[in-house]
Amino acid sequence: MSIEAKDLRGNDAGELRRTVRKLEEDLFKHRLKKTTSQLENTMLIRQTRRDIARVNTVLAERLRANPAEANMAAKADGADEPASETKAEKPAKAPKEAAKKAANPSAKQSAKQSAKKES
Repeated sequence: MSIEAKDLRGNDAGELRRTVRKLEEDLFKHRLKKTTSQLENTMLIRQTRRDIARVNTVLAERLRANPAEANMAAKADGADEPASETKAEKPAKAPKEAAKKAANPSAKQSAKQSAKKES
């Protein structure tokens, strides 16, 4: 039986996150059973995916209605800083791109060939 959104709206954000985590674990177990041909009812995968989407929708509605709740929930989950500050600390992507170019010799050759054509 699937979860209904009206039942989820009565829960707090922390409870909804725990529900999503449990549903994702269930989905993983269902997929594992399916690949080993032990899952009898394959409709469980679809129902679980839809339940996850339903819970995420209720969470998003709640965060849109009260953005301050997002910071409180992040602190309650163990984060010391608001989510906006942690995003600014991520490293730039430029070193990864440089590493890809260094790993791809054909890119170097095409750059050299284009430089030769220009001169």
